[in-house]
Amino acid sequence: MSYHCPKCKGVIYNRRNKQCGFCGTELPAELLFTAAEIAVLDKDEAAAEELHRQKQAKEDEKEKERRARASSEIIDLNSFS
Repeated sequence: MSYHCPKCKGVIYNRRNKQCGFCGTELPAELLFTAAEIAVLDKDEAAAEELHRQKQAKEDEKEKERRARASSEIIDLNSFS
């Protein structure tokens, strides 16, 4: 569903903002997210961010282990010289 400003007909790209991003007109409440909807969105966003942090931490740990293995392999090769 697409929401538009009643004054300028511009697309409402953020239903958290109380004013139209194009003409600055105050938007009617029925075009905005309710407090309950915002709470759900915030909770979902926080959960997604936490999941991303966890995934990034796992990737960082794998990269650290890969570098440690590569470093130890170089050291092993140098011992044969």
